[in-house]
Amino acid sequence: MVEHRWRKNMSDMEDLISVIVPVYGAESYLEKCIRSIMNQTYQNLEIILVDDKSPDGSGELCDQLAKEDERIIVIHRETNGGISAARNTGIDIAKGAYIGFSDCDDYMHARNFEILHRLLVEHQVDIVVADYLEIEDDDNDHQDAEIAYEQIQIEHYGGVECMNHLLTERNVKTILPWNKLYKRSVFDVGNRFPEGINGEDDFCIPHLLCAAEKVIYTDVALYYWRKRPTSYSRSFKLSRTTYLYVLEEREEFLKDKISDELKHRFLVHYMEILWDFYYLVKINYPNEKERYRSYRKKFQNKYEENKHILHISKKKKLKWDVFRKAIFISDVWYKIDQIKRKTIRKMKGIDNYYN
Repeated sequence: MVEHRWRKNMSDMEDLISVIVPVYGAESYLEKCIRSIMNQTYQNLEIILVDDKSPDGSGELCDQLAKEDERIIVIHRETNGGISAARNTGIDIAKGAYIGFSDCDDYMHARNFEILHRLLVEHQVDIVVADYLEIEDDDNDHQDAEIAYEQIQIEHYGGVECMNHLLTERNVKTILPWNKLYKRSVFDVGNRFPEGINGEDDFCIPHLLCAAEKVIYTDVALYYWRKRPTSYSRSFKLSRTTYLYVLEEREEFLKDKISDELKHRFLVHYMEILWDFYYLVKINYPNEKERYRSYRKKFQNKYEENKHILHISKKKKLKWDVFRKAIFISDVWYKIDQIKRKTIRKMKGIDNYYN
């Protein structure tokens, strides 16, 4: 059992970080994830494991780890509610002045919370955003880089300014929950992850950033995101189309807050998703004609409304024009494209082009 120096200071809740980990179907990865949190150099942690009625042995493993470390709190949900419900369960019981997240199949640098907390407190901000590394599915031994705190470079932003700058000029993925440390106050205004829909991060993170007065970003990578080999197209379910609602709500929420460049990026992304969903529904649910035809109609309307501001490649413009005007040719194009993608995936030994 690890000796925890933090215990003598637990009466001081001002510096407590609540780390929330939704747990579902990741038994083979889970212990690596939790131990990377248990072994953080910053020890004043409350580790909340929310077992979302996992079908494997993840729930039992959570209980075993809790016996080793009294900072661990295990919640076993009676029904599977999805990752948003699990995160919200953790937020609602969290006692920390700060909140962090981890997915149950990832792990983190040993100094992750030490550095994030120090940056947040020293610079008196509401959210700290750090970079992360993409690691392979079987990488369980990534070596932490040496980090000299005094040499860490930071950038200061307002919440919306952060989203504008990092997504457009730096192309940093800010719409993620786990590469950040948050003051509890940005959740106390009612922000929660939406339940029962796909794309919960695209919905919630903009609201959290807009609730923050001050944000800082560092390009130091402190979190290891595991690329698991899954196939979006093979596992496609109609419930995934709720992502369109998320994108539409985000557009409405941010329409007066973000730059024209970011609006354009979101617009192109939305139209690409409409195109994808048209074919994914048409192929996997051929009887849902009204649904997939409505996606094409939305696409056509969106294109007409915005064609004067769309800046896209000639190839994409041709593909979109064919999709709007000649659906039979577009269908043939799509099938050829799928054959090419399948060949590439086979050559690379992967099946995850949609991720």
